[in-house]
Amino acid sequence: MDKVSKKDFEKYLGEAQGWEIDKIIELKKSRKIAWWISAIAICMAFLSTLAVTVLTPLKTVQPYVIRVDNTSGIVEVIDSLKNGKTMYEEVINRYFAQLYVRYREGYSRELASEYYTNVGLMSAGQEQQKFANYFNPKNPSSPLNEYGEYKKVSVKIFGTTFIKPEIALVRYAKLVEERGSSKVQSTHYTATIIFKYIGKTNMSEENRAINPLGFQVVEYRNDPDSAPQEILLPEIEKGVKQ
Repeated sequence: MDKVSKKDFEKYLGEAQGWEIDKIIELKKSRKIAWWISAIAICMAFLSTLAVTVLTPLKTVQPYVIRVDNTSGIVEVIDSLKNGKTMYEEVINRYFAQLYVRYREGYSRELASEYYTNVGLMSAGQEQQKFANYFNPKNPSSPLNEYGEYKKVSVKIFGTTFIKPEIALVRYAKLVEERGSSKVQSTHYTATIIFKYIGKTNMSEENRAINPLGFQVVEYRNDPDSAPQEILLPEIEKGVKQ
């Protein structure tokens, strides 16, 4: 090989060696970049897993039980299934709201005075006066005049929902029976109740036993959901004990 050819070859080899060195340098750079990318990917995966773990309790599906009344067609959300548990406060509110409706809408001549007293204990001033005017015998629509001595009104609660923590919707039916009759008149209603608790009051022990938490209805509205219907009570055979 002549000098020119040898020099050219050496240059060629030199260039090849340079390429190899560059290749090694690039490879090292690529490896560093790959390690950085891997490290970042691992960090991102860790952060994503952590975010899912932290946020999962905040994003829950709450199933609801829905009931449809075949007679009236009323759709009612009975309750949300919050892991099988209902908040204690909501249970208390539901109890007093339903109890109030039973006292205010129920009737029998024997219990009229007791129900009247209990409604008064559980009503704020304006509603208390409103019910007193309604129940007054001078009012032709008073239960004392409408049902008198021989009719009884029982209340059947279908369910209670809350549109706000202090506003309850109680769906129920009034069942009106007359002594000696096998027919029962049934009418569906929705009572809207705005309430509060007043806590400590100057109640007697007897009254405190009726309303221990100071439940007070601030506003009450009663709307019919259906026209009255008559139901026949099943006849009871003589000599058969219930």
